[in-house]
Amino acid sequence: MLEWAGIPPDESPRQGGPYGPYEQSQRLNFYQEAVQALLESGAAYRCFCTPQRLELIKKEALRRGEMPRYDNRCRHLTSSQVQEKLSKNLPFVVRFQLPSGAHSFQDLVYGWTQHDLASVEGDPVILKGDGFPTYHLANVVDDHKMAVSHVLRGEEWLISTTKHLLLYRALGWQPPIYAHLPLLLNKDGSKLSKRQGDIFIQHFVQRGYLSDTLLDVITNCGSGFAGNQIGRTLPELIEQYNLQSTVTHSALLDLDKLPEFNRVHLARRIEGTDTRAQLVAQLQPLLLEKYKDLMFDKEYIERILVLRKVHGYYTSYIYDTAFSFYFG
Repeated sequence: MLEWAGIPPDESPRQGGPYGPYEQSQRLNFYQEAVQALLESGAAYRCFCTPQRLELIKKEALRRGEMPRYDNRCRHLTSSQVQEKLSKNLPFVVRFQLPSGAHSFQDLVYGWTQHDLASVEGDPVILKGDGFPTYHLANVVDDHKMAVSHVLRGEEWLISTTKHLLLYRALGWQPPIYAHLPLLLNKDGSKLSKRQGDIFIQHFVQRGYLSDTLLDVITNCGSGFAGNQIGRTLPELIEQYNLQSTVTHSALLDLDKLPEFNRVHLARRIEGTDTRAQLVAQLQPLLLEKYKDLMFDKEYIERILVLRKVHGYYTSYIYDTAFSFYFG
């Protein structure tokens, strides 16, 4: 999907690169090394609490009207107690010991932010019982190993960033620079959800939307630009974007604008010689599939695109039933 959007990754599982492997299951040794270092320094500990005990803690907190949190019981186990439990092959997870007190950091969008995590939550799990890391550990280890300099992500991770910076400090690593971006919401202010079938990229591709259209609508709904305008391409978006202009309030995503945005971008592609040729190459196999007994050369498809460019809202319009007389 990144390739479709015109934003190919520098490295990936498919194309490789110097910082692989890229699948979490192939990087377990990196996480184990980090966990071992944290255990040896005392910044992390093994937790042997059973799911049943954790559930009781949760229920009791809810009964008292409090936010459920782990009580850090296993933080106080002695070395001999830990060894005894290990000798019995008792299952365990590894937790990171949150230091007490408020910790601050500077975010490129939200400015200086301060959180005292130890006062509101228990020590977080960083390595699960199956040997796989949680996100808190994985993102720190991966970003460090891959020499990531800047992390741009949704503002829902803003509070957790303190946790991640504490992990960097405990491991003796230099952290990246963080910028947390406001979230996209539905037009009615509700959260976008995976249960909404119409927010997946495949849905927009199948409907005949161009990648430039989707990027243009999203950036027009958000911030970071001097002003909103329809029809900006990816190179123009890159040139005009200014992180310092990004606001901290969420943006409302108005998908009703998509057809008109797509019409503008589609007409723009048809007008350009190179982009029109790319569009023809994309549409030709679809036309051959729909009209199996007919042959269409590229020049004929180009003439139809130019003729009908002001009427097209989707790339799929050219092989829609309404235009079948062009290919009869």
